[in-house]
Amino acid sequence: MKIIVSEKTREKINIEYARFIKDPNNLARLKMKLTLNQRIFLESLQEAYDNSNNIQEEDRQLLLQEAILTFNAEPELVPNVPIDLMKKKVTFKESVDDFEQLLILIKVWKNSIRRSKRPINRLAIFFARWSKIILYPFFVATLTAAFTSILTTTSTVFAYNYLDTKYIGIAIVSAFVSLAAGKGIYLRIVSENLV
Repeated sequence: MKIIVSEKTREKINIEYARFIKDPNNLARLKMKLTLNQRIFLESLQEAYDNSNNIQEEDRQLLLQEAILTFNAEPELVPNVPIDLMKKKVTFKESVDDFEQLLILIKVWKNSIRRSKRPINRLAIFFARWSKIILYPFFVATLTAAFTSILTTTSTVFAYNYLDTKYIGIAIVSAFVSLAAGKGIYLRIVSENLV
């Protein structure tokens, strides 16, 4: 793994990390904000850093410093899933050591957190909590409403050369909601299979 970064950035991260680590209470406060899985991940990252040889010392140190500073700023970016479970779900292309694997898991977790904050995914999580008895018919109803309004809009355009904004609005809203409900069903199935 080759790290390309300017000396100015390295120096800035070094200064910030030195300031952070100078007070041992900062790391203790960070750990207090974390769940058990997150604390285990952080300790595993520090242990893997000590045992890693694949990356040059200064690059390895930079990666650890950046991870700790990021976690301090946004504790939710520390993976909150058992490491073994995450490793089963992620494929590592090259033969990487534990430290590099944990860095990849951090990247995967960051991306999933960012994706979960999108409006459609938030709505999907909301729908995933619904009972199956309500969720499945709701999904079918919204999908039917989307297709019906799309067909109605296209038929009025071709038959009467008239564009009905009401049906376009219904089509957009129902398509969005049905997509979110479909994702909610998927999330529900995945979560049931994990348990």
